[in-house]
Amino acid sequence: MKHKTTEALFDYWNAMRAGRIAPLRSEIEPGAIRRLLPHVFILERHDRQSYRFRLAGTGLCSVYGMEFRGHNFLAMWQDDCCESLDKALREVTGNGNIAIVEYTAATNDHREVTFEMILMPLAQENGAITRVLGAAVPMDERAWIGDRLLARQWIDRLKIANPERMPKRAFTQPPVEAARRIVRERPHVISAALANLAHRRPPLRGERSYLRLVKTATFSDEHQ
Repeated sequence: MKHKTTEALFDYWNAMRAGRIAPLRSEIEPGAIRRLLPHVFILERHDRQSYRFRLAGTGLCSVYGMEFRGHNFLAMWQDDCCESLDKALREVTGNGNIAIVEYTAATNDHREVTFEMILMPLAQENGAITRVLGAAVPMDERAWIGDRLLARQWIDRLKIANPERMPKRAFTQPPVEAARRIVRERPHVISAALANLAHRRPPLRGERSYLRLVKTATFSDEHQ
């Protein structure tokens, strides 16, 4: 991991799981990671090709200029990347591993920004792993982020990691200490000059979006 936001979220998740394959969804306290929340999301697995956004932070929604809730995560990626992320998510939900993804998103006028994303398992009360806790954050500040359509994105690097083999510093802090440390940390600031979404220029007729976000049927809100 390269970014302090993804690193801090992993530390918190790792402390919460306390040696188990995954922490319970109910054990994740938003207040403990409130400074990370703009970049945090939760996915729910519906079937092999459907991981829907249950929650998505305001910072992430602003970067992409849309509301993610209810959309299929895998539909954001073209075929080869979709297949790689499908396999990665099966490692996360099936084997309790984590996935660290570095990817690039580009606009139709060839502006590019690199993101780091982390995907980690969350368990239900019955032990089933059907949720994924994640975060995606730009690696660099770009003044145009949030004001231009991100038309396509592709994976640069994808790593599957066993959390038991991660650096030992991630295991040394009890959950309360980890939560307090994370609260003190400031997340990466995207840009103070994000354009008002209501006044964003719509894509030109000739622009083709490759972020194939497919709107799915709505479902009941998750109990917080």
